Amino acid sequence: MITLSRDFGSGGDIIATRLCQRLKLPLYDDDLLREVATRLNDDPAIVQMLDEGFGRAKDMWLYRLFSGKDISPDAYRDTLIKVVMSLGRLGGVILGRGAHVILAGECALRIRVAGTPEACAKRMAGSGNGNEADLLAKAREINHQRGKFVWEAFGSRLSDASQFDLTINTDRMDDFEDVVETIIVMAEAIHSGRVLRGDLVHAHV
Repeated sequence: MITLSRDFGSGGDIIATRLCQRLKLPLYDDDLLREVATRLNDDPAIVQMLDEGFGRAKDMWLYRLFSGKDISPDAYRDTLIKVVMSLGRLGGVILGRGAHVILAGECALRIRVAGTPEACAKRMAGSGNGNEADLLAKAREINHQRGKFVWEAFGSRLSDASQFDLTINTDRMDDFEDVVETIIVMAEAIHSGRVLRGDLVHAHV
């Protein structure tokens, strides 16, 4: 299993897609949310609200009032953990959602793809994704929300390098094919048992 946490505009989504194509692995992103919604027996759009910002659950009182349902942050987190652990046994690439924390004790390669908001905004603007100033503001906001989610859900900081096995800065390493190759080398080393501690190598995946 590979988890990939990424900054907005760092190329993490592209890298994850290419990685899955090369290794013929499934990519878990929106599918993961749908599975969480199914287990919670609720609307995926509501689960998306929790996914985008853990703290927003506190503002869902109106939804609870009219639906009679109560999706607490704890219920979402517990279900997310169960889904990620289940997927971890199947193999694949999981994007975000604190999967690197959930699978810290498993035989998983935990990747962080990072970049400064300025460089990421410039990259996205150069690819025709919008105005650089707007993208810069968006990058800062989304990165803040992702970091807030991981902290509030798991008490972990995305800036904590010890939570990842490999961090790639695409401000400097901007050839995504080279990045994919680097990750594949690490994944193969872990799969062969050459890198991780013995107890992690023998953990169920």
